[in-house]
Amino acid sequence: MTVSLSFALLLSVAMIVVAVLTWFYHDTKHRDLDTWVQYGFSVDTLRHAILYYSSMGISMLVFYVLFSVSCLMLQSDGYELFVYRNGDPVSAGPLGSAMFTLDLVLRGGFFDIMEHFELSASPILMNRANGWFVVYCFVFRIYYALTLMRILVSFVWIWVRIRRAREAYGLTPQKQAGLRRLGLRLRLRSPRRDHSPSD
Repeated sequence: MTVSLSFALLLSVAMIVVAVLTWFYHDTKHRDLDTWVQYGFSVDTLRHAILYYSSMGISMLVFYVLFSVSCLMLQSDGYELFVYRNGDPVSAGPLGSAMFTLDLVLRGGFFDIMEHFELSASPILMNRANGWFVVYCFVFRIYYALTLMRILVSFVWIWVRIRRAREAYGLTPQKQAGLRRLGLRLRLRSPRRDHSPSD
C-alpha cells in the first residue's frame, strides 16, 4: 500500500469520526444555546457557541485542503482518478483538484439539486473504474452533507428561539432599534480617560 493510499484511508476514517461526533455531540451545544436563550442571553454561553461553530468551519476547510492534496498525491503515484465527460482520462493539477473538491462540496451541501439539474463546478469527473475512489469521494461528500445539515438546522432553530424569546420579553423591532441607539449615545457620552502627563 502506497503512502498516498494510506493517507486517503486515514483521511476517510477521520472524516467519518468527525461526522459522527458532530452529529451526536451537537445536541449538547443545542442545550447550551437553549440555556443562553432561556436565561438572559449569557455572553459566556454565546462565546462558547461561536467557538464551537468556528471549529466546525475550520475542520471543514482543513478537510477540503487535505482531500485536494490527497488527490494530487494519488495521481503522483499513478492512480487515474479523473476523466473528462467523454470518458477520456485526465490528470488534474492543484487548481483542477481543488475545483473537483469544490464540486463535491456543493453536491454534498445542496443534496440532489445539482444532480437533478446536472450542474457542475468542475469540467472533470471521477473515474468510476476506480471503485475505491468513488467510495472515497462519497465519504468526503457525505461528511460535508451531514455537517452542513447540522449547521443549517441549528441556525434556523436558534433564530426561531431568539425571536420567540424576544416576543415573550416584549422586545419589538422598534424597541430593539431604540435600545441600540440609546447604547450608542451612552458610549459616545461616556467620559474619556485623560492620558495627559501629570504636572
